[in-house]
Amino acid sequence: MKRMRGLGRGLAAILPGGESLEDLQLIDIDAIEPNPYQPRKKFSEQELRELAESIKANGLLQPIIVRQISEDKYQIVAGERRWRACRIAGLKKIPAIVKDLEDSEMLQLALIENLQREDLNPVEEALAYKQLIEKFGFTQSEIAQIVGKDRVTVTNTLRLLSLSEKVLEMLRDGKISEGHARVLLRIEDPRKQEEMAMKVINEGLSVRQLENIIAPKEKKGEENLWTRELAEKLFNNVGLKAEIKATRRRVKLILDFKNKEEFEKFLKKLGI
Repeated sequence: MKRMRGLGRGLAAILPGGESLEDLQLIDIDAIEPNPYQPRKKFSEQELRELAESIKANGLLQPIIVRQISEDKYQIVAGERRWRACRIAGLKKIPAIVKDLEDSEMLQLALIENLQREDLNPVEEALAYKQLIEKFGFTQSEIAQIVGKDRVTVTNTLRLLSLSEKVLEMLRDGKISEGHARVLLRIEDPRKQEEMAMKVINEGLSVRQLENIIAPKEKKGEENLWTRELAEKLFNNVGLKAEIKATRRRVKLILDFKNKEEFEKFLKKLGI
């Protein structure tokens, strides 16, 4: 699996010398298609229209980056927002830098571009991390290095995906904050997660207020704290959701696998 060097420097990492434009071409705008690995799923129509007006007045100041996938077809590596705005502005051709890149590099660069501009919501960011892990075999530590964050931050972002789909939609739409979402992770029942998320929205609860509501419902015993911390360690290191039940004489561990392939991967790690 190919990893790109210098990604901490952002998109300049793929330009020779950081700013050479020797690969600049004018390409038919209809010959270009979006990046299939684009982590950003929503684009503000108002912002696109404003950018289109700017492009009409001043031209496109920064070329997009593409890769060629056939004789007359290209895929966007970085700059989908600019490409969409150029279409709105009525441009027939668009300046682009053509690069030879693998699929994993496409996702890496799209991810970095959006993170540097703070364009991704927490759900999009988590799904991008998940794709890097599951599709391209990256580790959480490698992702942390790519995006310039510590591994724990990457782990905590990935944990958001264990929330119910309805709660993830609320987070994606900005109805609840990432802080609220992290507190809701303490609730295992998806339906109760959703009920509490709606309470946050309807009553305008702060993260601290939500914590105060949920905290009394948690068991405070040392044994419960130990099992919870152990479950978190298993998730952080192995990526699996675990249920641990401990008594004085025995400990019961239940691992939740999404499918047979994930189970076989786990066995392979154990050397079985």
